[in-house]
Amino acid sequence: MQRVGEIKVKKVKKEYTLMLVPHHGKGTVWGIRLPMRLVQFTAGILGIVVVGVVVTMLSYRHTMNVASADKAELERLRQVNSVQAQQLEKMAGSTAKLQADMNRLNQLDSDLRRLVSSDESSGTSRSGVVRPNISYKGQGGPAGVKPNIDQINEIIAELQKQVPVREQSLLALRNELEEKIARLAATPSIWPANGDVTSRFGWRTSPWGGNSGDWHPGIDIANDYGTPIVATANGVVIYSGWYSGYGNMVEIDHGNGIVTIYGHNEKILVHVGQKVRKGETISYMGSTGLSTGPHVHYEVRVNGTAVNPAKFL
Repeated sequence: MQRVGEIKVKKVKKEYTLMLVPHHGKGTVWGIRLPMRLVQFTAGILGIVVVGVVVTMLSYRHTMNVASADKAELERLRQVNSVQAQQLEKMAGSTAKLQADMNRLNQLDSDLRRLVSSDESSGTSRSGVVRPNISYKGQGGPAGVKPNIDQINEIIAELQKQVPVREQSLLALRNELEEKIARLAATPSIWPANGDVTSRFGWRTSPWGGNSGDWHPGIDIANDYGTPIVATANGVVIYSGWYSGYGNMVEIDHGNGIVTIYGHNEKILVHVGQKVRKGETISYMGSTGLSTGPHVHYEVRVNGTAVNPAKFL
């Protein structure tokens, strides 16, 4: 039986030929046939490898950049931390010094109050508060102990609380000192003039002769005419002028019931109502009134009663 119309199909292989041709056409020409699929597969693998390498390089570069930035930031933070640590330690030292200064003020307050008055109950310092202590290197604390910010803040807060207490205590002490200074300044305590004491306080032989004696309510200090006579304490002049046997007399009120009298002056320099200070010249020595020669008759009276001036000198 005869076959009609038979068609034969031949499969054509796709491939690449790699030829190696010598220079100048001399020598053998080599050829290598590579299937299309092998070339495509190899090209795909190479493409994947290239992409992987590129991605890896980019990732590595990014990682290195981040690491470099992190390193720079870490170094900056270390520097900042170092500076802050130094500042904190310096702050701790300053705070400790401030606390020591406050303690010295407390001690000074106590010492001054003991000088002002022997009665401690009337001048007790209100500054005796127990304050926290801190330890830090270089200021007496154990080596290696670093200042703690909470401790420093606690001390600062405590010192801030102590400021108004210290202020009130020192203001009260100042007022007390001013009052005592004023009392001392108003208390006769110096000689009214230079010279020789010719008569003392109490009974004496009459300077005008005879066997009778008289009561002398002050002391007499003799010197030359014109010798300066000074106020023996701060006060206000309540009399200035002639007064019977005292001659030219000055009387000064020092407050607290204390009055001083200066008699037999040659010349008076002050007037009634004038304020005078201790050591200020108020007159010049003379021999006016009942007097046997140039001298000053000096009296101290307390609540109107003459007392021995020697107790005030």
